[in-house]
Amino acid sequence: MIKLSVSQAARRLGVSRNHIQDQISSGKLQTHEGYVTMDSIRLAYPSQSLHSERDAHLLKLQKIKANALYKAGAADTIKQENEQALMTVIASLKSKLYKEELKNEHYKMVFLELSERLDILEKYCHKQDKQHLHNLQSWVNQQSH
Repeated sequence: MIKLSVSQAARRLGVSRNHIQDQISSGKLQTHEGYVTMDSIRLAYPSQSLHSERDAHLLKLQKIKANALYKAGAADTIKQENEQALMTVIASLKSKLYKEELKNEHYKMVFLELSERLDILEKYCHKQDKQHLHNLQSWVNQQSH
C-alpha cells in the first residue's frame, strides 16, 4: 500500500493542502496512519494522472539521455567525415612534397653540372676572364649549399 503525506498528495493532484484536508474530513479520501493512500486518491480522482515528481524527473533524464546519444552519434559521423577529409589533404600534401623533393634533387644536379662546367671553362679561358669566371663559380657554390 502506497501512502503519501497530505503535501505529497496535493502536489500530485495539483491542488492545495487545504483541499486535500477537506476531502479527508468529508470522507472522500481515506487515510492510513496519517497518510493518504494512493488507492483512495485513484478512487476519488479517477481521471487524474498520478505521475510522481520522480517519474517526471526520470522522463526528463530519459529525454536528455536520448538527445545525448543522438548528438554523440552525430559527433561520430562528423568525426569520421573530418578524418576522411584530413586523410585526403594529407595524401595530397605527401604527393606535393614528393614532387618538390624531386625538383630539389634535379636542381642539385643542375648546380653540380654547372659548377663542373664552370671549372672546365675557367681552365681554358683567357686570363682577363679567369677572375670573372672564378667569382661566378664561387657564387654558384654558395647558392647550391
